[in-house]
Amino acid sequence: MINIIGALIALGVLVTVHEAGHFIAARIFGVEIEKFSLGFGPKLLAFVRGKTEYRISLIPLGGYLKMKGENPDEEIDDPETSFRAKNWWQRAIIAFAGPFMNFILALLLFMVSFGIGRNFEDLEPIVGNVQGQFEEIFIPGDKILEVNENEIIGWNQIMQFASTESENTFKVLRDNDKIEITSSSLDINEWYSLVKPHVNAIVGEVSPGMPAYKAGLMPDDVILEVDGEPIDDWYEMRDLITQNPAEIVSLLIERDGKTFEKSLQLETNIYDDNKIIGITQKLPVTIHEKFTFFESIEYGSITTVNFIYLNYAMLIKLIANPGALKSNIGGPVMMYTMSQQTAGKGLDVILNFIGMISLILMIMNLLPIPILDGGHIFFCFVEGIFKKPLPLRIQIALQNVGLFLLMFLMVFAFWNDISRIFSRNASINQQKIEMEN
Repeated sequence: MINIIGALIALGVLVTVHEAGHFIAARIFGVEIEKFSLGFGPKLLAFVRGKTEYRISLIPLGGYLKMKGENPDEEIDDPETSFRAKNWWQRAIIAFAGPFMNFILALLLFMVSFGIGRNFEDLEPIVGNVQGQFEEIFIPGDKILEVNENEIIGWNQIMQFASTESENTFKVLRDNDKIEITSSSLDINEWYSLVKPHVNAIVGEVSPGMPAYKAGLMPDDVILEVDGEPIDDWYEMRDLITQNPAEIVSLLIERDGKTFEKSLQLETNIYDDNKIIGITQKLPVTIHEKFTFFESIEYGSITTVNFIYLNYAMLIKLIANPGALKSNIGGPVMMYTMSQQTAGKGLDVILNFIGMISLILMIMNLLPIPILDGGHIFFCFVEGIFKKPLPLRIQIALQNVGLFLLMFLMVFAFWNDISRIFSRNASINQQKIEMEN
């Protein structure tokens, strides 16, 4: 229940910030604001200041803004203060201001999450597979304790403390004996390509909506076989799945000391066309890393830009491949499931998650669909190019089409969520029966 309330509050804040962006821009350009509401539905509290009614409404799922003259068929008594009376570029800025506020909020949240320190999950610094010149230095099973007198807790710290220009000293635990190894300078690309960490095929997280989720896989499940072939580590399992020519893969899974088989419908990764089932490896080590003020700004900015780029890249691929929509669209239930996964992982993870949702709101609202902000911006640019607005009947017709499309996507996403949950619950119940027999 607490998680549900927390998710609703977070969503409410994101939508309110979005509407506040429209509010500020509209006031700057002299547009009269008739209503500004925190929440939807019947009003609980309200007061009037100037010509604006500020209200708190019953349903805490965001908020809304009502500007004079924003509807194309609305009759207005004072055209000077109406939305439609403003220049096309002013209306475009007002429409863009909402998504822009979501961008600013996400950027700040990412910066703060780095500023307070981030918890990074990592692998143990145990050598798995070794190739090339590194075979003369390490053997599988070596646990790296120190690099150049710096204690090593996680695998990714090795290159953080290793020198790429001078000699390196490693303290290694090998066959219960601590030994010291000296090597020449390390090339980062060679290290990551020729030395792999030891990674057990243990499930860390299960992505909501993906094949593993629908099949009922859970964190800490151990994958023993893929299509009847025993596996030694995560990489072997990953290769057997990603390069699988079939549409269905069979896994032998161990859970709580009992084993069972599960068949999963493979899906294709929209980015690289590899087969996926939607799981991550278990990372047993947690490293807390602190960042300076300027590092927080840098990494927060990089995170923001990368997230926007990846999501627009995915949208382009979805447009080119509509068949992938079912696997990649989720609704409120999926968002709640994801929020549950982040709830107990620390403030930095929670802030990061809220920042990502804020950017998703920005990206979705900027789609050129009539009734969304992107649709309004599109209408404004058409007016700017052709020196006159689209005819009123066309605007209304396109907005109705946009409303229908938006409602269809919402119903589709919600149905997707429900079908995934039913599929997962049925699979989990079947697994319990198999494990009991």
